[in-house]
Amino acid sequence: MLRRTVIVREYERGLLYEHGRFLETLPPGRYRSWFWQDRNIERIDVREVSETVEAQEILTSEKIGVRVTLIAQYRVADPVAAKHRVEDYHSQLYQDLQLTLREAITGRTLEELLKERELLGKNLFESVAPRATSYGLELTRVGVKDMVLPGSVRSVFLQEVEADLKGRAGLATARHEVAAARARANTARLFQENPLLLRLQELEMLSRLASKSGNVVIIPGLDSFLAKPPMVSPPSEPDRPA
Repeated sequence: MLRRTVIVREYERGLLYEHGRFLETLPPGRYRSWFWQDRNIERIDVREVSETVEAQEILTSEKIGVRVTLIAQYRVADPVAAKHRVEDYHSQLYQDLQLTLREAITGRTLEELLKERELLGKNLFESVAPRATSYGLELTRVGVKDMVLPGSVRSVFLQEVEADLKGRAGLATARHEVAAARARANTARLFQENPLLLRLQELEMLSRLASKSGNVVIIPGLDSFLAKPPMVSPPSEPDRPA
């Protein structure tokens, strides 16, 4: 009953203090001390944490307000620095991400933000990671979770998308019409060069019409079309002198 027991779990590190002075970092395990000893063990969780930076409205360089939500993943790499260099390392990282995000957005246009969304997260990571290291955190990832545009801006973008889709549909229709016109022109040229093919196509169409019950089809000039060409006898050889 005269001893205190502190258990440092596997995912924790313990900071041992005696008379208010830091002594050492304790690995996972069970630690006991007497009540009259002025010793204290503070446990620091070293597991990876996901931090969401809630949406805040920021003006772009064009004075258009956008609401951006970030997500950051980090862990405590140096428990001593995380405890001693800042009052609250969670809040410090949150503020660093907010300020860096504000600086990044105010220096870009809305079009740049939409095109460089992935690059924005990368730039934020490169800017905040060294600062986080200074107070004992290892930043592993920063990304843009959500980006909300004003209603008027969304309407403009929807109109642009709709116009783009209509333009693509019109272009596809024009291409099909051009292809059909070329096919008809080639067919006309072929019929002009070979009149017999045109006559054969007419007969094929008439044959399909005649196959339906109740239709009577009269084909003019069929006798001349089906008539056999006259036989031409080969020239006779001249008589040879005896």
